[in-house]
Amino acid sequence: RPPPEPAPILPEEPGRTTRARQRVVRALNRPWLLALIGFFLVSAGWAFASPMSTSPDEPSHMVKAAATARGEFVNSTSRHEISGGFEKTWLGYPLPAKYNTLDAMSACFRNQLVSAACGKKFGTDNSTAIVETSAGNYNPAYYFPVGLPSLFLPGVGALYGMRLASALLNSGLLAAAVGIASGWRRPGWPVLGVVASGTPMALFLSGTVNSNGMEATAAVLAWTAGMSLALDDDPKPGQVTRRAVGLAVGGALLANTRSLGIAFVASVLVALVIVAGPRKLVWLARFRAVQIMAGVLVVGGVAAFLWSRYADTLTASNLSFPTLTPGVVFNEVFWSSGTYIMQVVGELGWLDVALPPGTTIAWYAVAGLLILSALGVGRLRETAVVAALVVGTVAIPLVAQVLEANRFGIGWQGRYILAWVLGLPVLAGLLIARRVGADLPGALERRVPTAAAVVLGLAGLGAFYWSMTRYAHSGWRKYGITPIQWSPPGGWILWWVVYAIGLAVLVATVAVRRRDVLWHPPPVA
Repeated sequence: RPPPEPAPILPEEPGRTTRARQRVVRALNRPWLLALIGFFLVSAGWAFASPMSTSPDEPSHMVKAAATARGEFVNSTSRHEISGGFEKTWLGYPLPAKYNTLDAMSACFRNQLVSAACGKKFGTDNSTAIVETSAGNYNPAYYFPVGLPSLFLPGVGALYGMRLASALLNSGLLAAAVGIASGWRRPGWPVLGVVASGTPMALFLSGTVNSNGMEATAAVLAWTAGMSLALDDDPKPGQVTRRAVGLAVGGALLANTRSLGIAFVASVLVALVIVAGPRKLVWLARFRAVQIMAGVLVVGGVAAFLWSRYADTLTASNLSFPTLTPGVVFNEVFWSSGTYIMQVVGELGWLDVALPPGTTIAWYAVAGLLILSALGVGRLRETAVVAALVVGTVAIPLVAQVLEANRFGIGWQGRYILAWVLGLPVLAGLLIARRVGADLPGALERRVPTAAAVVLGLAGLGAFYWSMTRYAHSGWRKYGITPIQWSPPGGWILWWVVYAIGLAVLVATVAVRRRDVLWHPPPVA
């Protein structure tokens, strides 16, 4: 008789420590998840560390969000106002009367160098009253999901709930962009480009209630997806579909935010056509996902156009500033261009919280690294798009204000062009990634993006500290942490920890990434 076969040796059950390590490794292999956590923690830090109603026009945006969530799309009253060199139309909606107290929550220290301790509390009157907002004619796409927490959260919790809903929405869009960027075979530079697009101003707007935040984050997703479609000559299976979905979602939301949304979507599509070239466009057009994407963008654009026509009937007025000639407007806006460019990085609050010089310098150092490197490695048509984005940063405010100053006055701010400017680091990161390994040493991909992410993290800490000192004691005191006159819910230490962890996770998103062992350089056109 043959001897019995030995019993098979079963693998040992992994221990608790091993299982925990495996879960961490799986999480690190999902850059989009790291980005979602990091961006949300940073945005939540801004949501709680910023006193209520201290985001630009936040009282009006909160009223709009609360009204939209309640199905109030038709205003009950209308009032036209010219004040401080600006034109506004105030639309009234039936809401709990306590929303009339939003503006008073920051009025005593807004645009004044005093602490936030004088701020008023949110009202408690739940009887119905007409509450006015200057954002009544804005597209409801952003405001409906953000306003939902106001339906069930009590008191000031409803306001923080709206801020957190905004933070989650915007963080999700940025995380989707990171997911697309991380799909590149050399993902360090593309992911850095997306993380660099999270300027202090963009993340501050993401953590407060302001549609400008979604305009910026949706634009980052649209730029990342669109330029990935145009530039990647050797996509992995399924990537064209994922990128087409990203462009469809980002483009549709971007079109349905603010008045320039359709123009910004058109700029992404024009850049895609130029960078891809005719042969690549024909190849892309064969994919069903790309065809559906085109249909979604058309529908989104039509919806945005129809809402814009409807909104024009709500704010129709005569020329409020007939004496503003094109020459006067051009001269004033041109000489303010430097201020607008600085505001892209950050001038928080109601433009009363200037960031430390080091934060601005650090962000522009990283952006300059990306842009100059992209100009050095891009083909002619690609560098032309990069140059157009740089020139447009100055030209778009000039054109927009010359066309609209007679109606609305000169009221441009740097945040209005975030959807354009943030395409620069994204496109630059993708251009560099395509050449790493083929023409550039791999060490550039391994070390430089991580070092740049650390620089951006330190810049973010500076922005948060400067904001803290502004609201904790006053705008005069920029050093030290005492005496504390105002603290956010939970205290400063809590939100410092949350914010710092978020920045650390974003640095890890850039530093810890998957690499394909078998990487083949794309064919050179």
